[in-house]
Amino acid sequence: MKVTRRDLLTWSAGAAAGLLVTPVPWKLLDDTSIWSQNWPWIPQPARGPVDVKQSSCNLCPNGCGMRVKMAAGWPVGVAGVSSHPISRGALCPLGFGAHQLNWHPRRLRTVLHRNGTSSWSEAKAAFAKACSEGPVVVIDGYPSRAASSVLEAFTQKRGGSYRVVLGAETRALAPYETWSGVPVTALGYDLENAQTIVSFGAPLLDGWGTPGRFTRLWAERAAGMANPQLRVIQVEAQLSRTAARAWQWFPIAAGAEAALAGGVARVLLEEHLVSARGPMPTVTLAEAAAQTGLTTDAIRDLARTIVARTPAVAIAADENPAIAALNVVLGAAGARGGIVRRSKRTEPYVSADAVLPSARVVLIDSSVPWNFAPQTDAEVFRFAAWDGGSNRADWLLPAPGFLEELTDVPTAPTSAVETYTVAPSLVKASHVVHSAAQFLSGIDSTLNTPEKIIHARCEDLFRRRAGTLLGQETTPVAKVASVQKLEEQLWKGAVWVGEPRHPESLRCELKEWPVTVASAHFESWSTTWPAPVLPPLASKLYQESSLREPPKRRNA
Repeated sequence: MKVTRRDLLTWSAGAAAGLLVTPVPWKLLDDTSIWSQNWPWIPQPARGPVDVKQSSCNLCPNGCGMRVKMAAGWPVGVAGVSSHPISRGALCPLGFGAHQLNWHPRRLRTVLHRNGTSSWSEAKAAFAKACSEGPVVVIDGYPSRAASSVLEAFTQKRGGSYRVVLGAETRALAPYETWSGVPVTALGYDLENAQTIVSFGAPLLDGWGTPGRFTRLWAERAAGMANPQLRVIQVEAQLSRTAARAWQWFPIAAGAEAALAGGVARVLLEEHLVSARGPMPTVTLAEAAAQTGLTTDAIRDLARTIVARTPAVAIAADENPAIAALNVVLGAAGARGGIVRRSKRTEPYVSADAVLPSARVVLIDSSVPWNFAPQTDAEVFRFAAWDGGSNRADWLLPAPGFLEELTDVPTAPTSAVETYTVAPSLVKASHVVHSAAQFLSGIDSTLNTPEKIIHARCEDLFRRRAGTLLGQETTPVAKVASVQKLEEQLWKGAVWVGEPRHPESLRCELKEWPVTVASAHFESWSTTWPAPVLPPLASKLYQESSLREPPKRRNA
């Protein structure tokens, strides 16, 4: 019998169709999946009871609420908490995959000294010796924590210098500290009461602030509305995700945000569109148009649109005094729906970006972004849970990873009200780790421990009898029976929320228009956490789910 090419094709097609309806390929796929999941190098949680605990993420200062699924004492899943007063159920991609970080290949497990391994005892001896030989500088990334108090107290006792690394969102508030004397860490945005928000390059719908706060406001008051209750105006050179969803988008030349802010302020003052008074911007309307690429009529229309529905507030992506001055002209500084003071703190922090004094030793806390490198010739001791690549540290010291350390979570940057909660230790590290605060307490036994400071802060909240505990139930602190009950609720994931302060407690004196500066690059979780320390899930979400487009595609 002669077999033709047609017969072969027919037989092949029939065999393929028959194979699909048999259980053979599906059984092979299932067996392969099971086999691949049991490779010896893949961590497997022990069999045991499954429990869900509520806590707060401490991977960044925003402190988002999270529900952690635990299997036999190990985290196997993370989800947001819809009742959380700030994050409101949202998490960033890093938070969703955070339970994988403790098994990341770049996890620091031993003390590293320059090009070799060392020990904790040798690191402690070297640090103590260096402190005895000259000044010490301690750099913190999340100020106001209980651990921060330990770092600050150590430097004060040693006559050293305590410095902080502030994020872009906090740096955007820095000009108000200069003009009002109120520390930048005591300021925030009253977005909930604003009706017009002008964003100068800040990615409001793409990672700005606490995940969930602005996106929920936008979804409730702006999304899909022709005449929204909340008008979002995006000023940006590229059609970003925020610009595409904003009520209006004003494309301008890159780096011309300050010029546009000056042009808008000039229109507001010349046409008497605002009641507030301030110095006239040095930039003329024609100069602003030339620098931004907009017409003078477009700048006038923008100014009139901003004040058509108030309260209105301008938000900068990073420190930009001209945009801050625009808020002063708008009357948004110290006003409802604008820039408000949220706490009574009066002492400002010294930025780590300032020139470091002559130091013998520099200690960097694990909360400091990996890409920060101090400009110093001193011996550098750096704490980190993960090795992010090349750095200038002489010593790399393994720090606690995700959920391996008891810590407290103070108010998130940009928040308009004070908040406080506790993130208990839910996991025991598989190797020896120490936080910077624990390390310094070992050097100086007279220092308080973070746990004692957290207890003291809870006692202070109870004595003040102000604010509300938001958890499974809403309970005014005045009705909490004891400090032990308050601590118990905080340990279970409840959040203390303070009372909003009167907006007029912030008064800015702007005597002359600030010098125009180019806008700085906005830092997001994707830049402060380099790729080597991202869990696989976060990397996949970042690359494939369009949560954040790569820079090269943002011009599309």
